[in-house]
Amino acid sequence: ISLILIFTLYFLDKKDFIDIPSKEFSSSFASDIGTIGLTVSGFILTLITILISFKSSQLSNPEKLKNDSNPFKIFLASDLYRHSIKILQNGVVSLILISFLVYIFKLVFVNISFNVLFYLNVCGLVIILSTFFRCFYVLDRILKMQK
Repeated sequence: ISLILIFTLYFLDKKDFIDIPSKEFSSSFASDIGTIGLTVSGFILTLITILISFKSSQLSNPEKLKNDSNPFKIFLASDLYRHSIKILQNGVVSLILISFLVYIFKLVFVNISFNVLFYLNVCGLVIILSTFFRCFYVLDRILKMQK
């Protein structure tokens, strides 16, 4: 998705349909992208902590799963729980990596073309949004099981 968006923006820029923002704007936006990525990763880490706490409280309860157990208890005892935690963990890793990459490009490559920084920002924003929506979808599925 990022590459399609970047190629589209590049094509629109070359045809003078859009203007690439200034270096100051791209630099400021890079800081915002890094901050958003780290903030969302904190949200996901909180979600992982809550899920692990639920799991540990269920493990301390000696009650066995029955056919009439609620779906959330079944979820906590299934492989789907581990898969969901893995999705959330990978989300945190990708958010932290993209945040640090944006910060590194901004700080280390000071003389980088503002076009490159703009496209890196677009890529970072797409990765952050897709990771957030993927994790939000997992959370939504988990919450629906609790009803």
